[in-house]
Amino acid sequence: MIVKKEFLKSFKGILLFTFISLSILLQSCGNKEAKTEKVTELPKEKVTIETEKSVGGVMEPDAGEHLWVFPKNKDTLGSGGKLQVFMDAESHPHASASFAKYELGIGGALPEHKHNKTEEIAYFLSGEGIVITYENEKRIETSVKEGYVWYTAPGEYHSFKNTGNEPLKLIFAIIPNDKDGLISFFKKVGAEPGKDATVFSPEEFGKIATEHDLILKPAKVE
Repeated sequence: MIVKKEFLKSFKGILLFTFISLSILLQSCGNKEAKTEKVTELPKEKVTIETEKSVGGVMEPDAGEHLWVFPKNKDTLGSGGKLQVFMDAESHPHASASFAKYELGIGGALPEHKHNKTEEIAYFLSGEGIVITYENEKRIETSVKEGYVWYTAPGEYHSFKNTGNEPLKLIFAIIPNDKDGLISFFKKVGAEPGKDATVFSPEEFGKIATEHDLILKPAKVE
């Protein structure tokens, strides 16, 4: 009987110890959860990641900047050119190429020239004309019309003229997209339709052309 009482007393002690231990453990876990909740409720600093700006998207047919280049006067284009700039270093500074549309008036022609660092790729939309290129210093004239593609590498003298009875239309890309490139030259010497273009002396014109990687072919002296 004494043994039984001693056993029960011992067993109650074990139960009491187990209960106390579980209480302490549960209280500890509760404290950890409380601490965790407190940490998650702390205000977090807002992190802003700046990305490089880029300009892209679809452009409508009449988008971009419109200019007249070498017009007859402010009200008449004549044999001059109508330029529509879709992309250049000003509007798309992160683009690799400029892109524009050009309409050369009836009887119009561009002076023969070259670019030391500029490539040009053109696609003719309509009209008829002649592309002027050089091979081993020999002048070559090639007839072009709708669907023809024309590539000009740096250092090659070239030009083109309208030989048809309607404007000679083409779209062209210029690589690289330089802020002092060919598009910038056209914008410098051209003007908005209805406005007078700046008149330059031959020396001034030549200087502007050279500054925009457009080197005029020296006139041949007979």
